[in-house]
This record gives sequence, C-alpha cells and structure tokens, in this order.
Amino acid sequence: MIRVLLVDRSNSQNVIQWCDTSEELSISLLPETTDLREALARYDIVILHVKWGDSAAIEIVRQIRTQNPLIPVIVLTDTLDAHLALQALTDGADSYLWDINGENYQRLLVPVIKKLVEHRKTEEQLVQDNLLMRAIHDASPVAACVIKGHQVLWVNAIIPRKLGYTESELIGSDPIRLFPDEAEHQRIDTGLYQASTEEGWGIVEGLLKRKDGTLINCHLLSRPIDPADPGKGQIVIGQDITDYVRIRDLLRKSEVRYQDLLDSANSIVLRVDPRGTIRFINNSGAAFFGFSPEELVGKNLVGTIVPRKSHSGRDLEGMIRDVMENPEEYEVNVNENMKRDGERVWIAWTNRAIRDESGRLTEMVSIGHDITDRKINHEDRSSGSTPWISKFLEGTDISEEVFEEVYTLSLELSKEGREGKQIGTTFMIGSAPEVLARSTQLILNPFEGHSRSARNVTNNEIRETVKELSQIDGAFVISGDGIIEAAGRYITIDTSRASIPKGLGTRHASVAGITQETPAVGIVLSQSGGKISLFKDGRIFRVITVKE
Repeated sequence: MIRVLLVDRSNSQNVIQWCDTSEELSISLLPETTDLREALARYDIVILHVKWGDSAAIEIVRQIRTQNPLIPVIVLTDTLDAHLALQALTDGADSYLWDINGENYQRLLVPVIKKLVEHRKTEEQLVQDNLLMRAIHDASPVAACVIKGHQVLWVNAIIPRKLGYTESELIGSDPIRLFPDEAEHQRIDTGLYQASTEEGWGIVEGLLKRKDGTLINCHLLSRPIDPADPGKGQIVIGQDITDYVRIRDLLRKSEVRYQDLLDSANSIVLRVDPRGTIRFINNSGAAFFGFSPEELVGKNLVGTIVPRKSHSGRDLEGMIRDVMENPEEYEVNVNENMKRDGERVWIAWTNRAIRDESGRLTEMVSIGHDITDRKINHEDRSSGSTPWISKFLEGTDISEEVFEEVYTLSLELSKEGREGKQIGTTFMIGSAPEVLARSTQLILNPFEGHSRSARNVTNNEIRETVKELSQIDGAFVISGDGIIEAAGRYITIDTSRASIPKGLGTRHASVAGITQETPAVGIVLSQSGGKISLFKDGRIFRVITVKE
C-alpha cells in the first residue's frame, strides 16, 4: 500500500476521490496543526494541490526538499501555470500535472504516483547495495582500484593507507605519480597490459612509490572491467610483498650461511630443483623420513618422501608438478608424505621459490613441520593410514577427498593467517541443507549464483578466495561432495546442551550444537593458539595443535 500525503491548497476533494478508487493507495490530508517534517517521515509521496498563481506553493516544495530530499513530490493545478511549473520543477518537484476540467487526473495521477514511488524505492535499494559493496571492498585486505585513460577512478580503503595519500588526492589523478621512474612505469605496464593468463589477468612484480618517496614492492594483477570493451577501464589488484622480497634477497646474498642454517634446523628443510629432484635435505629432515641425506640427494621427491597418490586417491605426483609450475600458489601447503617404511604422515610445508635475475625458477626451498596426530595406535601405523579420518567421517555424506581439502585449508590458515595476523573461522561440512536451515546469512552470500564446478572446494583456483573470505564473521557451509554453498553464515541454534570444555567461545558452542542436531561435522580454527578443533555428534572429536 502506497501512503500518499495530500497538501491541499485548492479546497478541492477531487484528488482524494480519484486516489481512493485505487486499492493500492492510502491518501491522507495534512492537518493544519501537524508539523510537515513529522508528517513526511510517515508517507511515501507528497501531492501538492494548489491554485493557479499560488507562489507560496514554491516555498512548500523547498521545505519538503530541505526536510526530506528523497520523497517524491507531485504539483497539481487545475489550470496550466507555466511559471509555477518551471519554479516547482526547478526547486525539486518530480512532476507537474494540470487539467482545466479535471478529466485526466484520474487516468494519469495514480500511474504517476506508482511510477515515482517505484523509482524512489529502486534508487534507495541501489544506494544501499552500493554502500554494502563499498563496505565489503574497504574491509578487504587486498588493494584494488579502477583506472581508465591514465586516470584513477576508484580505490578501496587500503590503497590510501598503504601509499600515504588521501582518497581525494588519488581519485582523478594520473597513476604515473606512483612509479619511481619512467623505466619502472614501462616495465609494469608491459607486464600488466601486454600479456595475460588464460583468465585474462596481466601479472607483474614491481616497485611503487609512496607519497613520502619510499618504495614498496608489490605483486600486481590487472584485467579489463569488461573484456568485450577494454575502453571501460582496468581493475588493478595489488599485494604488498616488501617483506617477502627483502627475505628473498637476503637468502640470495647469503647462500653459504643459509645452507648452514638449514642443515642445523630441527625442522625438515629441503631444496628441490624445478624437476622435483632433491638438492639438499638437512640431517633431522632425512632422519624423520628414515633416510640419510646422502640417500635422498639426487633422488626425486616422488617415490621417496612423496607417494604418487594419497590414500584418498589424490594425485600427489601431479600436485608436485603444479607446485613447480605455479610456486606462488603453494607458499603454504599441507599434504600427505611417506616415510621409508611406507608410513603415511602429514607435513605442513612453507615454500619459497628462488628465481634468477631473469625470473626463471632455479629451485624451491621448503620448510616442513610434522602435524600428524601422534596418538595413532600401532595397528594404524602398520597399515600406513590415518584411520581417525575414516572414523570421523563414518555416518556422514562427506567424501574423504573433500574432508582432506578442507582440513588442509584449515592447517594452512592456522599456520599462515592473513596479512600477518592469526584468524579464526569455521567450516561446516556435510548435510548442507540441514545446516543451511539452521543458520542465516550475516552478509550477501559471495558464492551464490556461481556454477558448482567454480565453487568446489577441491578446485585449486578457489583456495585463495576461501582464505580471503575466512576473515569475515560466520561459517562456511560445504556439502559432502565439496560444493561451497555459503560463507558468512550465522548458526542459529540452541547451544545449551552442547558439551564443550570451559574457556571455548560461542563459535565452538554453536558448532557443537549444530553437529548434535545434524550429521554434519565441523572444523573450528581458533584465532589464538593455532588450535584446530574437529566436532562431531555435539562434542569435540579431536584437537590438532599446529606448531610453527
């Protein structure tokens, strides 16, 4: 029902009669004693019915616009008053109607009212959607901007903070001010705009200049906003890699000292060539796998400490090839490894690609930490399996491959965090319809509308997206076959019967509660302490501590 406020200065009842014929309108006269500002808050549209030459009507239009800039206003007269119409429309009226006999009001007035109110609601929704998207972009830890014709059109909040400018200083300016010199400008432009990946992204690593003149190392990506019309501008995404570059350069300049350090470390330390051949493994690392360093150096990873396939069937040989082809996508990786006697172990690897001056990969340096649960009994060890996973998934619709992918993501997030900070998040796996029925969205669902293949958790291309979204409040909901149904989900369930140890928060309690009512399982990553809690049947099934 559209609420219409009539300000009648013509002493005519016709308008009320005409509007009352529509079941979609509710029309009320403005009482003389009612404050206009108070009245405007209760109505969807204002009709100002005035006599010919009523100059005071213009002041009323101005008052309405001052007190409520968005409410639609229609000015009616019985006789055409061109001067009044011009003034009214200039001062904010949305429409001017006149009819000397009043014959056309009934036919035109109701449709005009409906159209103006519909238009206003659409505008308000667009404003709210834009505000929401802006809030999402500004909360993102990834820098993003839009550039068109050597002019910055838009930036999210992180860019002014990183570069030391205000937003107003950047908007409308030529991005050339951000390059330290013309040579770097040309090199970055060449990398971003003259070559691209299959997905259309140009990628380059380069230097940008802050307002104070200091330099920042960045990993940049760019693609057209509309690939069919590149003239609409480019979206550019960037990440600060200054610390990473500094460490990488120090490693290059300190090779001997670096090798001594690796050899004496307590962790597993590997240097591998681009073909996967082991060039170096430290003593403790070789001993962990049951070898001496001499037995492994010169041998390939696959077949010695990496099985060709995991117990779940994951192609680990193919994964090693992919790591060498796309090392930056595997800076932190958790996978199944193998000891000399065939025992399977889980290792969390931190990988760094070493490149020569031309950018060619020369070797991969990897530091590994054993995160295998030490409570597996003797029979389990002799079979070389991780039977707790089978027990954990018993009675659910979850495939072991899907669980391994989500578990691996949790381990990586626990170790690396995001933007140098620890994060906490929740993954609900299996029985997705039941979990969705017991939860609500905190934000717009970022996975809605995408194809099943694009949002399958086993798809490597979606891993970074999941990691970025893990920083928002709420849980991920993942079906048993790996389809990510939602993120940012608030679990609405009674947690009074949940059985969790003291000291754990609402995230753990809500997951315990929902696994008590559904066959789903939950993985909760604590923001502090690096602990991963696995929930099933309303209680903690096991806790994994990820050590640095």
